[in-house]
Amino acid sequence: MRRHLITLLILPVILFSSCKKDDPVEKILDHNLSKVSKALLENSELVSRVFTDTVIQIHPGVEATEIHYLSMEGYSMHIFVLEADMKQAGLQLKPLTPFGSTAYARQTIPDMLKYAQEPGVKPLFGANCDFFNANTGEPRGIVYLNGQAVRTTMPGDTWGFFGITKTGELIIGDSVDHQQRKSELLHALGGRHRLVRNKVLVPQTDQTIEPRTCVGFTEDNVLYFIVVDGRRFDYSNGATFQKLGQMMVALGAKEALNCDGGGSSSFVINNPRADILQMRNWSSDGTPRAVANGWSIVSTN
Repeated sequence: MRRHLITLLILPVILFSSCKKDDPVEKILDHNLSKVSKALLENSELVSRVFTDTVIQIHPGVEATEIHYLSMEGYSMHIFVLEADMKQAGLQLKPLTPFGSTAYARQTIPDMLKYAQEPGVKPLFGANCDFFNANTGEPRGIVYLNGQAVRTTMPGDTWGFFGITKTGELIIGDSVDHQQRKSELLHALGGRHRLVRNKVLVPQTDQTIEPRTCVGFTEDNVLYFIVVDGRRFDYSNGATFQKLGQMMVALGAKEALNCDGGGSSSFVINNPRADILQMRNWSSDGTPRAVANGWSIVSTN
């Protein structure tokens, strides 16, 4: 394959595509930006300059975009965005739990994904979700698995949840929504700060800057997970809840929710070049942290 000499003024977009199944081809498309980078540049005031912009096509309807950019404040940033068109046949949203069980414990997202593999089901992506008790692994929020209510309490009115109903509707809600719609939930896991509500950015008072994980979805059933790396000045500096919400608004999210962050933030894909589970972000712990639960996108084709 011919490779181009990339100058400082050329931003490569790397796409993995395939003419036949399981035979990905790497292409370098000069002078192009991904649609995620374009959305952040055009629909927000977060990005001053994009340094590198990489797109990995994991599966039809599922793409991971990795962006290194300079923030408007002059800080280096690395973010990881998973886009999944949930209208695509054969794609499913599945919760991840330690060892694939309902018992409270802790396990890394790469290891949880191994338990999601079964005949006819291929994990494509995984990310961490709820906050948790570090000693016991008990999540802070609700847990619904295949319609079973494993944990039904929430820490407070400002906490939220994300999930999918028995009819296939993506849902982000608060304690009131939980009480009203708990009988409808197929899968649900807890989260905290509501970032976007009915397409409107939710104001945030907490201005701390940390590594972050969040989830959101658009009106036409496109699901987004975003991980923002942080705590490394020369690599990536993290984000506030407000900026996290602005990212989701820029991508067209109707609803968005903050998940656990810090060293828990994990962005794992099934890399099509080698068909292996690979953590793409750089955890602030240095290695993947064992967490209480997470989410996966799987293919049943």
